[in-house]
Amino acid sequence: MIVEWQTWLVIAVLALVVIFLLWDKYRPSIVFLVGVLILLTVGVIPVDDFLSGFSNKSILTIFLLILVSHMLSKTFNLVQLFDKLFGSANKPRGLLFRMSVSVGSLSAIMNNTPIVALMIPYVYKWSQNNKVSPSKLYLPLSYAAIVGGMMTPIGTSTNLVLIGFIVSSGHPSLTFADFLLPGILVLMAVILFLVLFSQRLLPDHVNPIDDVKANMRRYLTETTISGNSDFIGKTVSEAKLRNLDGIFLAEIHRSRNQIIRPVGPEEVIKKGDKLYFAGEKSGVLALVKNTPGLSWAKNEEFKLSESSDIVEVVVPFNSSLEGKTLKQVDFREAFDAAVIGIHRKGARLRGKLGEIPLCAGDLLLLSAGTNFQQLSNKNHNFYTVSVIEKTETHSIWKKRAIGAITFLSIAAIVAQLLSLFVGLLIILGSGVLLNLLSEEETKKNVSLDLFIILGSAITLGMAFINTGGAEIIASPAIAYLQNLPVVFILIGVFGLTLLFTSFITNAAAISIMFPLVYQLINDLQLNPTPVYLTLAFAASAAFLTPVSYQTNLMVMGPGSYKTRDFLKIGIPFTLIYGIIVIGFVMTFYPIRL
Repeated sequence: MIVEWQTWLVIAVLALVVIFLLWDKYRPSIVFLVGVLILLTVGVIPVDDFLSGFSNKSILTIFLLILVSHMLSKTFNLVQLFDKLFGSANKPRGLLFRMSVSVGSLSAIMNNTPIVALMIPYVYKWSQNNKVSPSKLYLPLSYAAIVGGMMTPIGTSTNLVLIGFIVSSGHPSLTFADFLLPGILVLMAVILFLVLFSQRLLPDHVNPIDDVKANMRRYLTETTISGNSDFIGKTVSEAKLRNLDGIFLAEIHRSRNQIIRPVGPEEVIKKGDKLYFAGEKSGVLALVKNTPGLSWAKNEEFKLSESSDIVEVVVPFNSSLEGKTLKQVDFREAFDAAVIGIHRKGARLRGKLGEIPLCAGDLLLLSAGTNFQQLSNKNHNFYTVSVIEKTETHSIWKKRAIGAITFLSIAAIVAQLLSLFVGLLIILGSGVLLNLLSEEETKKNVSLDLFIILGSAITLGMAFINTGGAEIIASPAIAYLQNLPVVFILIGVFGLTLLFTSFITNAAAISIMFPLVYQLINDLQLNPTPVYLTLAFAASAAFLTPVSYQTNLMVMGPGSYKTRDFLKIGIPFTLIYGIIVIGFVMTFYPIRL
């Protein structure tokens, strides 16, 4: 028999998890894991329940989907596909229509994060060629990917987490058929909304790289080495130009257009060199004042040269860079690039760049060296915004083979001849046999943080149900809702889930809301399918804030968006989305049993 203190402890731990997630000071994976470990230590969660939460088939399915998506996007070179789809579009609305249809459709069967990662540099290139601000296009890209993922159970990990909860509870699970029609209706409405209204509602922000070119003095300060300088003939390290206070040596420009970046500690300084320092100008002023032979460049209005390779990258959620400083990760050595500016929520941060802890969504402006592309492609610590990554080429017969296997497996899954897990395992196994996915790529795409979040979310959610915590919290709502029309019940589920998903991770929103919805269904004798479908769509309604979804964070820096930009377009967008979802389940399903 469950004693009362266990119930209240679970409620208290879950409340603290929500508070710390909203505080956003610690990584979500740490917050979830500490919460689970507290309950495991005091015996509220049995060891078997803890292990079953992390071995849940839905979690394993999510990682299979991530690996399959990476393999397919790499094998079929989606960049070339984008060229064919968008090449003739020369107006923003034309691009928006084609982009929304194609990205939404791909997101239904592939993880949407790599799709958006590939599209960001493509959209940047298109906007530059057509003289359109990228901020008019990046947010619709994110929205289309999110909505497209709702057409199938595998389109987003949120759906798979919810299905894992439903299966564990004993209720009938949601199927492909349940998601497909409402997902298509929502995508069609979203495409129409984006094409007609997004250009009016979205800001016309200056692109950060254009800002760099126009205001170079805000990012790099140019100095010149004269003939009487003590620096001549010394290495950077010997000249004590490392670990400077608030600034760092980003580039050296030498005669004959030789550019050295990033600058290593053993680089020898020569007469006539131009030294470019990144950081606060006051720090450079102090250095020039106290260093004979170092002077300001005569050309105070210098422009960014065409040979200067300034690159934008965005730090994604779950990156190993998150929470660390540039000094801690030794960024210049690790990636052959020097950070000359950091943009957070559209604003340039000030202070010592090397001592600023990085956050998900940060846009880094880099002065990239010759080995940058090679080194950056080895991991997923950040996504390149302004350079389209090259994809590997594979033989035609391998592409046809994996394409046929993927098509047949998806058809078998839809026809319920194969389970989703088995179908994805067949596709992934075939790709490995065809040498389309290496062991190194597998390691890079399997995120420990994501695994901890998903496993902990399921474990906490089931503890919330099993200890009676969900019943205690849900009782007042049930007493209030039981005599109301069913439409208000659905609106309540949608609205409360939307509130959670706008400020914490989708998995966290599901883990909090599922026990409450489960209790609501049982006590009010509701049909589980339409209520869970409402919960699923609400948990993915990540349109109001940048922190609500990974792809929003990915486009925030490149688009120089502020939170108000999300609200301006997100509020009407969410209203349309919610009306379609609730109207659909009310029309096609009996809500009460």
